[in-house]
Amino acid sequence: MTQSRYAYYASTVLFGNKNKRVHVLQHHNDLQLYGIGRSAAVFKIKKENRVIKIFYPQFKRTAMEEKQNYERLNGSNYYPAIYEAGVNYLVMDFMEGKTFFECLAKGIPLKPYHIKHVDNGLQYARSVGLNPSDIHLHNLILTNDDNVRIIDVARFSQEKICTQWDDLKCAYRQYYQRPFFPKKVPKWVMHTISKLYQLYKYKPQKRKRAKC
Repeated sequence: MTQSRYAYYASTVLFGNKNKRVHVLQHHNDLQLYGIGRSAAVFKIKKENRVIKIFYPQFKRTAMEEKQNYERLNGSNYYPAIYEAGVNYLVMDFMEGKTFFECLAKGIPLKPYHIKHVDNGLQYARSVGLNPSDIHLHNLILTNDDNVRIIDVARFSQEKICTQWDDLKCAYRQYYQRPFFPKKVPKWVMHTISKLYQLYKYKPQKRKRAKC
């Protein structure tokens, strides 16, 4: 069976570990490293409006779960389209824009209708039987044409209730929308808040959905 071009691209990527962090050691010249996360690295495919997400060897199961979830979300403009998938990679639309995290870091205003778009996208996921989970500032994208896209949906198939998006909305309404709240937030402040939130989130206590 002939290997696809995208499968070949995936086979050229080599990962290594240093100081408990994953690093990309090599990749094909047609690929440009775009971002690196907990389970995969994302490369922009040169001369194409697509990216290839290549999962680390120990996350092949995550790759399959994300593929299946994207297939269920097919038809919604809130999520990227998937063009090809392999045991350790996904090829999808390139979402040109900035994550909500980058928007806060650069002082780009996040409007109430952006929040509503996220709600609409998550509601669509629920309507096809998924359970939106692990929604954070890095997997929400404000595109250059002022639309919202949601990425990294592998955890949408888990069963436990996740309140992370509700908590973010509470913070948005209670603090961010206040007239004198700074719209530009230093990255170190957001990283610190995230770490404190994670410590609180995983305390052995019963969590309730945010109400605000």
